Amino acid sequence: MSDAICRYFRVKHRDMVFLKFILEAYEGMNTMSTVDNVAGIIRIAVMPGFVEDMDALLAELGGRVTMEPVSPITP
Repeated sequence: MSDAICRYFRVKHRDMVFLKFILEAYEGMNTMSTVDNVAGIIRIAVMPGFVEDMDALLAELGGRVTMEPVSPITP
């Protein structure tokens, strides 16, 4: 997964499960994980070769839920 392109977003808690289900349907293209549950920060790791497709999907999802891009969070 070291080649994955990671994107970080702040989302509302109620939208986390919705996004997880939608993104899981695109199996092999990405993984979504919660970075900070309190702040609502998620990480979407996009696999190489799928960046354009995932950017289009994330833009579409951004019309349904508020996804505020945030700076990468390091442990």
